[in-house]
Amino acid sequence: MLGEGVVRYALSWIGLASKDDQKAEIARQHGLLANATTYQAWLTAAEKLDELEGVGEWKKDPTSPYYDARLIQERLAEMKRLQADGDIASMVFMLRSGLQRNLGGIGNHMLHDYSHVGTKLLIEEHQRELIRMLLRVCHCCDSELSLEKKLAFFTESRHALGKTALLLSGGASLGMYHFGVLKTLFQHELLPRIISGSSAGAIVAGIIAVRTSEELELLFSGDIETIRRAIRLEFFDPIGSLERKLRRILKTGHLMDVKKLQRALIDNMGDVTFHEAYERTGRIVNITVSPGNDYEKPRLLNYLTAPNVLVWSAASASCALPGLYEPVELFAKNARGVKVPYHMSNVKWTDGSLQSDLPMNRLQELFNVNYFIVSQTNPHAIPFVQRAQRHAVRRQVPLPLPPPAHVIQRHAVRR
Repeated sequence: MLGEGVVRYALSWIGLASKDDQKAEIARQHGLLANATTYQAWLTAAEKLDELEGVGEWKKDPTSPYYDARLIQERLAEMKRLQADGDIASMVFMLRSGLQRNLGGIGNHMLHDYSHVGTKLLIEEHQRELIRMLLRVCHCCDSELSLEKKLAFFTESRHALGKTALLLSGGASLGMYHFGVLKTLFQHELLPRIISGSSAGAIVAGIIAVRTSEELELLFSGDIETIRRAIRLEFFDPIGSLERKLRRILKTGHLMDVKKLQRALIDNMGDVTFHEAYERTGRIVNITVSPGNDYEKPRLLNYLTAPNVLVWSAASASCALPGLYEPVELFAKNARGVKVPYHMSNVKWTDGSLQSDLPMNRLQELFNVNYFIVSQTNPHAIPFVQRAQRHAVRRQVPLPLPPPAHVIQRHAVRR
C-alpha cells in the first residue's frame, strides 16, 4: 500500500511538473508571437501555440453553429466528383452559383478567432478544392470551353465576387509600420491592386503608387537599411528643432514646416500624376483629403477622380493636420505637362483622416470593393483592440490579432 501511494504521488508530481512546463512553453511562444519581426517567425510560433493549446481537435471537428457545415461538405464532394469526371460545363455552372465571399457562413469571424492559424479543416479543404477547380477551368483546352466563353466566365465571376482593397490609416510616424504590411503581402503575392491611404498612410501609398513590381522587389529584398537608401524617410522636423517649432507656431499657428514635408515627398515620388502612376504600375492608389472650408466635401483622389493631380501633392494635403501643418493647395499637370494649381479658387485641403480615414463606401462605389484589409496604426484604435481581446478571454477562446494587423506591421522595424 505504501508503495502504491509513493507511485501515485510521484505520478502526480510528474503531471504537475509537466503542466508547469507546458504553461511555461505557452508563455514563451506567446512572447515569440508578440515580438516576431517576420511573418514566418509569427507563423511558426502561432502553429506551435495551436498545438500546445489543443486546437487541433476543434479544427478536425467540422461542426459549428457559425456556418453550414453540411452545405460545405456537400459542395466539396461535388467539386471532387466533377473534377474526377472532367465535366467542365458543370464545373462552370457550379462555380457561378457558389463563388461567394461568405458561402454558408465560412467567413464568420468566430470561425477564425478560435485558433491562431487557420480554421476548420473542412473549410480549408473546401477553399483549396475551389482553387483547383478554377485552375482546371482556366487551363482546359478550347474544345472543352472556348477562349471567348472562358474569358467571359472569369470576367463576370471576378465582378460578381468583388475586389479586395488595402486601407492604410493615419497614425503620424507610426504610419511607417505600413511598410511591413506591404512587404509581407507583396512577398506572398497577396498585395491588392487597390490601395488607399490617409495622412501618414497616404505617404506610404504614394511611395508604392509610383513604383513597379520590379522596383518593389528590389526595395523589399533587403533589411531596413535597404529601405533607408531607397526612400527618404525624413518627413518630419527633428526633435532638436523645438525652439524653431515654437517660434513657428506662435507666428503661423502651425507646428511643422509643410515645405520640408513636400520636399521629402517630391524626392520619393517625383512629379507623377495619379494617371501616370496607374499607367506605369497598374495599381489603383487612392489618397483621401479633407476640405479646409465648409463648402467642399472630403475627396478620394485616384486615377479616375483626379487623374492629373500630382501624387506628392495629394499626400501632402492628406498629412496637413490642423495645428501641425497649414492647409495646402493641390497641384496638377496641365495639358503641356506644367505644374499648376488644381483649383483656380485657391481651395485648401487638410488631413484626410479627419473625415475619411478608411473610405470604404467610396471604394465600393468606384471599384466594386467588398473586402477590406485594414492596417490600423492610429493609437486611438488600441482600446477597441483591447476590448476585443478581453472579450476573447471571457469566452476562453484565444483571439490573436490576425497576421496582417499584428505581425506584418512589425516588418517596418527591421525591413
